[in-house]
Amino acid sequence: MGTNYFGHFALTAQLLPLLLRGNNPRVVTLSSIAHRSGVINFDDLQSKQNYKPMAAYAQSKLACLMFALELQRRSDAAGWEIRSMGAHPGISRTELIPNGAGKNSPAGIARRLFGPILFQPAAQGAWPSLYAATAKEATGGTYYGPSRMNEMRGYPMVAKIAPQAMDVAVASKLWELSEKLTNVKFS
Repeated sequence: MGTNYFGHFALTAQLLPLLLRGNNPRVVTLSSIAHRSGVINFDDLQSKQNYKPMAAYAQSKLACLMFALELQRRSDAAGWEIRSMGAHPGISRTELIPNGAGKNSPAGIARRLFGPILFQPAAQGAWPSLYAATAKEATGGTYYGPSRMNEMRGYPMVAKIAPQAMDVAVASKLWELSEKLTNVKFS
């Protein structure tokens, strides 16, 4: 949570004065299709009692997407005129799986066997983020990801948002707790 979510939350809060002075400011938060299996566990938010790598990763990526959507809601309410959106890279050939789950894990084996078919080059995984950051038609409160194979690869398009990512009450609670834990405020 610290690396994937809290750091980005705190950095964005500290950049808010610059964003407010910007011309058409945007914030693009990187999530993942793993957000679909994520659950915000307020009882063990930082996985101190029960750490399971993929559950922690999915929770952090869900938090990232919820942050992107909540930032847009708060920007709209406050008149900040910031466009906040989420993006995900699909399934890209990076070192995440070998360095995370391990090369002999089920995901590592799948990567070796099916990598060229399922995993797109890392540079293509950047396309949805670049689209969100630069396309004139990219809109705040939207989530972008690859267009093919259940969002695993392809050109950028509007991506599916899991129902739990749209829970406004959980997003608000996560925001308030994030301000407390990072000791930063969006003001």
